[in-house]
Amino acid sequence: MSVQQRRCSGAEIGAAETGNGRAWPAGEVLIAAVTRPDTKHYVLALPQAALGGEMLTGFLAQVAPFGCPVPGSLIRAYSLPDAPFPSILLKEHEAAPDGVGDAYRRFLAVARRHWIAALAETGPGLCPALAWEAGGTRRLLRPEELAGAAAEAGLTQTGVADGYLGRGLLLLAHPDLAASWPTMMSLGGPTKIRKITGREFPVWVDLPAHQSSLASSPLLGQVESLF
Repeated sequence: MSVQQRRCSGAEIGAAETGNGRAWPAGEVLIAAVTRPDTKHYVLALPQAALGGEMLTGFLAQVAPFGCPVPGSLIRAYSLPDAPFPSILLKEHEAAPDGVGDAYRRFLAVARRHWIAALAETGPGLCPALAWEAGGTRRLLRPEELAGAAAEAGLTQTGVADGYLGRGLLLLAHPDLAASWPTMMSLGGPTKIRKITGREFPVWVDLPAHQSSLASSPLLGQVESLF
């Protein structure tokens, strides 16, 4: 395995503000390429941008179609013991269509506790990070795969590397990537449809139908070209 790493500004990979009023969080951008005989992974991260509290909800408000509630609202929703975010009724997420159930379970298993701590500012903030596999078809690594990819790339961050916010970086730079995405999400039937706010953003941005749009981001190609 070989690892190449570079530090750069957002402008160097085409992420400078383009007039849409949405700017990446401040801080140096780290990019890395991890090469094996049979595969190549890339990592993009903002290791100095540890987002928590209102900084985190402010980020989410820029990338979710209907803004974002205040930190306390998200903390209450994510902390429900038997039916945590984004369920309304006990266990209804298990029957949610279109990959919502699986995306929901990934959030619970990988990121929920980190998000609660960051929102309450009782633990580390969240550092936007993204990892993907190059090849014939580019594939974004799942949230549960990110920690391993970040470690292999030698990523040292001030907070917790978070792939949901990493996907958010792509939407900040190119909002049109999500132009065709539905802005409402069903949690188990027509009576459970809700607007996508920052609270629902982690599930929404991880849905299978949205991955090809994200994987086509010009930023990913730009990062690859620098190696």
